[in-house]
Amino acid sequence: MDFKGRVVLVTGATAGIGAATARAFALAGARLAITGRNAERGAEVAAEAERLGGAEAWFVAGDLADPAFSAHLVDETVARFGRLDVLVNNAGAKDRKGILETTDAHWTHVMAVNLNAVFYLSRAAAHQMKAQRGGAIVNNASELGIHAEPGKFTYCVAKAGVIQMTRAMALDLAADGIRVNAVAPGDIRTEMMESKVRAGGMAVEEGVALIGRRAPMRRVAEPEEVANAILFLASDAASYITGVTLAVDGGTTATGPPDIDFGTHRAGAD
Repeated sequence: MDFKGRVVLVTGATAGIGAATARAFALAGARLAITGRNAERGAEVAAEAERLGGAEAWFVAGDLADPAFSAHLVDETVARFGRLDVLVNNAGAKDRKGILETTDAHWTHVMAVNLNAVFYLSRAAAHQMKAQRGGAIVNNASELGIHAEPGKFTYCVAKAGVIQMTRAMALDLAADGIRVNAVAPGDIRTEMMESKVRAGGMAVEEGVALIGRRAPMRRVAEPEEVANAILFLASDAASYITGVTLAVDGGTTATGPPDIDFGTHRAGAD
């Protein structure tokens, strides 16, 4: 996939899927604008992207929970590079609260990053792409936007909103040559996952393997595997694909409830 001469904006690009996506676009020749809250990590990712691809990679620090930053990020990218061909809405805020524990402030923050910023950035990008007569937007949703899990209330709701926003935007923008798609990752091996495993008192490899057993493919994904899906959806290879949410989850969302072995679950047995 060739992105030489194209300008790509990736949010949440300082680690995990976002950093892997920045590297993948860099290797494909794109000029990059990347953003995140950690300025030191962002500078490192930008420098690595330039080494890999040779094209300019520019990092701007900011918090997408701030509507003003979201509103101006696309303008700043176009001012620097002259155009915008691909927007990857990757930034996200995690949620580990059930509905009864969800405060107004928590709800507002998770929605601001996971849903509102996608709207603000996509709307601004769509205006620019319409003037250019084409472009691609790829949103990072989640398997939890397709099915829910307990204790992750606001995140599930926000990511379901991203999936429906993707469909609605795709219909509104199709006639302007702008394609809008999403990926829905499952369990991905990131620093956050490894930290969670350590916090639980388990060795990293053992814990990651245990998490991976939940998927039919019996492993977690590497960030690069999600990045490859994002690259495909943004590329000319996906030129007739819009409004789609591509699950990158090892088959998790394809499964139903577990079967019952009636031989080991006899009536009246404990």
